[in-house]
Amino acid sequence: MSNHVRILLTAAAIMLLGGCATSRSVVSVNAPAAYSAATSTSGVAVKIAKVEDAREFESKPKEPFIPSLSDGDIKNSATTSRAIARKRNGYGQALGDVLLPEGQSVASIMGDATAAAFREAGYRVLTPNDPGYAQAAAVDVKIKQYWSWFRPGFWSVTLTCIAEVEVKAPIAGLETGITANARTEDHMQVVVESDWQKIAGKGLGDLTADLTRKLPRQTASQ
Repeated sequence: MSNHVRILLTAAAIMLLGGCATSRSVVSVNAPAAYSAATSTSGVAVKIAKVEDAREFESKPKEPFIPSLSDGDIKNSATTSRAIARKRNGYGQALGDVLLPEGQSVASIMGDATAAAFREAGYRVLTPNDPGYAQAAAVDVKIKQYWSWFRPGFWSVTLTCIAEVEVKAPIAGLETGITANARTEDHMQVVVESDWQKIAGKGLGDLTADLTRKLPRQTASQ
């Protein structure tokens, strides 16, 4: 590819990013489905009791991985609870937000992801309508990080998603809590709205996989 063509592509990417990145976008993200083979009938019964969104937002962060909002309203939990990314233009300037849709929150998708991880590890994850729900071990989830951001490059741009949760339960190996985390990246020429959905979903899937690996495994005898 000639330098002339590269310059044109870079200029086009900057123009496109600058044009679409100023507005707020809404995308849905779904937790990975648990493997059907992991729906144990004999593993320890658990319930997702509490999911705390402990992410800290800043009005004008010095680093793009720190959650923020374009309107600066970081005290509005109705918005921060759904915020998953901040868009930027080709020069790295922070612009519009990326939110989950109404009815979905970072806490809700993290709760679903945690349930999926426990099921894959052989636990019985009960819902309020299931028999034995009241007696099931209560799982508490603390969301420390879940954010995606854009980093400009000379010939391409990078989307990154970081995720981290702490999980505690009155179960052997989980009494003091375990931490699962993930860092997911993708490289492209131009960032479009579906790319934010893709990177956030991939980050959530990678976090679920890491939590599954770290959970004490359940066996049929349990």
